[in-house]
Amino acid sequence: MLISVEGLDGVGKSTVSKALSSLLNISIAEKPIKKLLYLSDDQSKKITKKIYGSYSSNIQAMYYLMGYLSVLEDSKKCDLLIDRGFLSTYYFSYNDENSFLFDMFAQNYGLPDITIILYATAESRIKRIQQRDSFDDDLKKKRLYVDGYDKYFEAVKKYNVPYLLVNNENLSIEETSCLVLKLLNSVLDNRNNFDVLKELFSIENLYELETYSFKEITELISDKINGNVSNEKTKVLRKRSDNDETNNY
Repeated sequence: MLISVEGLDGVGKSTVSKALSSLLNISIAEKPIKKLLYLSDDQSKKITKKIYGSYSSNIQAMYYLMGYLSVLEDSKKCDLLIDRGFLSTYYFSYNDENSFLFDMFAQNYGLPDITIILYATAESRIKRIQQRDSFDDDLKKKRLYVDGYDKYFEAVKKYNVPYLLVNNENLSIEETSCLVLKLLNSVLDNRNNFDVLKELFSIENLYELETYSFKEITELISDKINGNVSNEKTKVLRKRSDNDETNNY
């Protein structure tokens, strides 16, 4: 099984991935192209700089898709987590010129069994990085200052990626890790639970749970899995969310 953790800089991917790796006892496939080619940090930086400075987006996409493919192959032998996989490669490298490459990979090689997408606004992600290190190089990246999730969502819909979208705008990284762990354990215990949860943690419901506490969200997950959430209760929850939004003005 391959579990992919996706999201933009500062959303907490690496921290959550490490927590999941420890709690689920699953190895993380970090920077797979670097591992595949036995590259040192310095070599990896030089190659990346050359590829993005001298070659077309086709080469860029193929370079990272090759690393992704190696993880797919490895995941057939043992369960793996990947910190940034197919969706992030799409985000960074996809365009009209190389669309056929992504189509080919998705159709012929496959996608992660479960993709967890972590979401937070650009403002929140910037604050998190500043709190982590006010001199972090990520703060120099232009992409940090825009909400680029539309491209992630485009890929999800285009390739029918099996995903759960977690809005951690108002959750701590620790709460996010626990929430994702609960979601994954629920799915690993019973694959049918994925169908139950995917509506709640979907692109369409991205802001649905933003005003809820960690405790409320985890209780809702349990109720949903146990079949205790009626349509009427869902309407009440949505109404409360609408009221909270109105009260903010």
